[in-house]
Amino acid sequence: MLGQSAERVVAGMEDLLPGESLLLSPSYDLAPLLPESVRRATNAAETYRLVFVFENFLRKFVVDVLSKDATVPWWDKVPTDVQQEVLKVEETDEIKSWMALGSRDRSALMTFPQLLRVMDHAWKAGFDELVRDKALIQSARLLVHLRNTICHMTDIPPEETERIRQTMRDWFRVVSP
Repeated sequence: MLGQSAERVVAGMEDLLPGESLLLSPSYDLAPLLPESVRRATNAAETYRLVFVFENFLRKFVVDVLSKDATVPWWDKVPTDVQQEVLKVEETDEIKSWMALGSRDRSALMTFPQLLRVMDHAWKAGFDELVRDKALIQSARLLVHLRNTICHMTDIPPEETERIRQTMRDWFRVVSP
């Protein structure tokens, strides 16, 4: 207990250098220059990693479910409004082709809320059998704001990171990765 208390006190000392460096180059570390920002980035990284894994899991899950019936391409089962939004992003990607992003398929261009919309729209295409309860989709919808918050470089409290963990546990209990 004493060690944990000491760790909290030390972690709260803003003038101390963070435990991790953040290198711009092999010899240029941002940690001594912007210690509080680097400390916050390190804390946010765990939450971002959780969101990254969950969103990409859902992306693959959606494509896999929609691809089960190979007679119709998965893309044709996506709601028209989502298709139109994705096509606009595809056009922007084409304009920004000078960036080293490489080619991305349409599933990679769908946002987290769009993935959830596709599941709702195509519920009877197999999501009903695998997810079985739309409450899981609703619980994932609650994460959209947290996802946007962390991806727009704003801290979220540990209890909200725990909400992400709990939602992922609920999903993985039903739909194993």
